[in-house]
Amino acid sequence: MGFKKIDGSELERVLTKYGRQYLVGNLKLPQQLAHVESSDIEIGITHYKDATYEAPHWHPTQHEYQLMLSGKTIYKNSLTGEEYQYDEGDFYFIEPFTCYSQESLPGTRILFIKIPAINDKTMCTNCDNGQCVSRIAEFESYKEIPGVVNKSIA
Repeated sequence: MGFKKIDGSELERVLTKYGRQYLVGNLKLPQQLAHVESSDIEIGITHYKDATYEAPHWHPTQHEYQLMLSGKTIYKNSLTGEEYQYDEGDFYFIEPFTCYSQESLPGTRILFIKIPAINDKTMCTNCDNGQCVSRIAEFESYKEIPGVVNKSIA
C-alpha cells in the first residue's frame, strides 16, 4: 500500500541499454526493472537510441496515448497513406484498428499509455502478406465512420 518508486537513474540505465521499459501493466515478458502490476493499463517509455523503423501493425483493442519526451517520430497510416509527424512536447492518440508504421529519429523518447493492459499487437505480416486492411472486415466498417481513422488532433 502507499507509494511505489522506480528510481530515475535505474530507469535511465535501462532505457540507454535496452530501449524500452514498461512501468505499469499486466506484463508477460520479464522487465529489467520492477514494475507496478495492473490489469487495467500499460505505461512505459521507449528510447530510440538509433534511427528506428517499426513495421506496419495494428491493435484491435488497445487505445494508445503517447507523449513525445524528445526527438521526432513519423507515423504512416497504412489505410490512408497519410503521415503524421510528432515532435518533443506533442501528445497524440492512436485508435484501435489503425494500421500504421513508424519511423523515429535517434534520441527520440516516447511515454506511452495503452488501455486495456493486453498485448494485442498484430503485425501485418500475419495478415495475408500485409493486406490486412483490405482483408479484415472491421477495417472496412471502421474507416466508414467520418474522422475515426487516426484523425489528427492538430
